[in-house]
Amino acid sequence: MSVEWIIGLVIVGIMLLIAASKSVARPVRWIGFAAMQVVIGAILLFFANLIGEMANFHIPINPITAMLVGFLRLPGLAALIVIKLWIM
Repeated sequence: MSVEWIIGLVIVGIMLLIAASKSVARPVRWIGFAAMQVVIGAILLFFANLIGEMANFHIPINPITAMLVGFLRLPGLAALIVIKLWIM
């Protein structure tokens, strides 16, 4: 094999490695973002339950409610409160 082929294969290998790493990095970043939103939602629900404890009001903290509040923030929390009051 000549030197040109070896250099070409090394360059193609590096380009494939870069392409593979970028295709893996994007989903990992989205999973991290979603996990952060769920944690933020759980914290907001915790404080809402802490305040709602005075009125004997409780919204369960589970992955679905935490995700809803995490992504929608205060409107999501308000929607859960309205739904809970409407069903009760």
